Amino acid sequence: MKKDRYTCIHVIHSLEYGGAQRDLYYYAKFHNRGKYRLKIVSFHPGGEMLPELEALDLDVHILGTRSADPRSITRLVKLFSEHKTDIAHFHNSLPVFSGVPAAVLARVPAKVMTEHSIYYPGKAGGSLSTSMYFNLRRRLDMVIACSEEVRESHQPELDPDRTVTIVNGVDLEHFFTPAVNSGTDKGIFHIGSIGSLTVQKGYSNLVQAVKILSDRGVPVRLTFIGDGPLRKKLEQQVNESGIDDRVTFAGTTSDVMTVLPAFDVVAGSSLREGLPLSILEAMAAGRPVVTTDVGGNREAVIDGVTGMLVPPGDSYALAEALETLWKNEDKQASMGKAGRLRVEKYFSAEKMVAETERIYESIFDG
Repeated sequence: MKKDRYTCIHVIHSLEYGGAQRDLYYYAKFHNRGKYRLKIVSFHPGGEMLPELEALDLDVHILGTRSADPRSITRLVKLFSEHKTDIAHFHNSLPVFSGVPAAVLARVPAKVMTEHSIYYPGKAGGSLSTSMYFNLRRRLDMVIACSEEVRESHQPELDPDRTVTIVNGVDLEHFFTPAVNSGTDKGIFHIGSIGSLTVQKGYSNLVQAVKILSDRGVPVRLTFIGDGPLRKKLEQQVNESGIDDRVTFAGTTSDVMTVLPAFDVVAGSSLREGLPLSILEAMAAGRPVVTTDVGGNREAVIDGVTGMLVPPGDSYALAEALETLWKNEDKQASMGKAGRLRVEKYFSAEKMVAETERIYESIFDG
């Protein structure tokens, strides 16, 4: 039933800093407040994104249970019912296990989820969990994929009539374009890489690429922005490679715009990806991107125009691409400008949120 104003509750596994959480922040910031009353539910307490969301004057509810805990269903049913929820929007797979049954029991009219990542075997657990996940996902009114590559990776388990691609976006006003080499040592080629230090990011290949560049006499410096379970292993690789004076592990930051101006190039080495916000943020800040030709990366980066794409797992190709840009500052500048224009046209957060709200409307227009 159509209404003047809808209550929409976004459900997410945690509010730790990550791509899905930043997307959620953009939904919170740019949603149509006249038409939607937005609330947020996280299974786990705390997280770096919690104060940022609360600063937007939104209600954030903490369940305090795991997504697979039966108590989560009971608590979500109560919450959905008390707030007369019109739309339940789930982010990634974990909230689906308790969230969809709760939304059905609470008779929530519209049930939506966003798939933020590429499908791979074991993504939703073992065979039983995966089968359960697919069955629960079929109860949704719409599944939103954050890139075409993500959508295609989840086929054939998705109903094409209830699946849509809405690409990730970033805050164009926040990510402005600083001057080339702003804040950097002119004699140093400064590479930045932003993301969680996990296996799927393939960072051992990026470290190896920096070793290759160093051996070739390139005055390279690499800064990792992010943290994760692979940090110690990567630090060990850096030390054993003899490049500890060229690589810095800077940890996490809640605002990458504070560090982007210091980078000449932003590099990625992922083995699989959905559509990483770090690439879009770098492009919005006018930085050329060198990354792997996987997932949604190829939807964002136009090879040779806004950056360079290389095969995943190929340290030498990654080193070659980075060296090409080191030798040509004009190319760095032109790619940075082209990247900014591409993000402005296709990847704004406001566009992402507006397209999502049109999906909500289409469900009620039914």
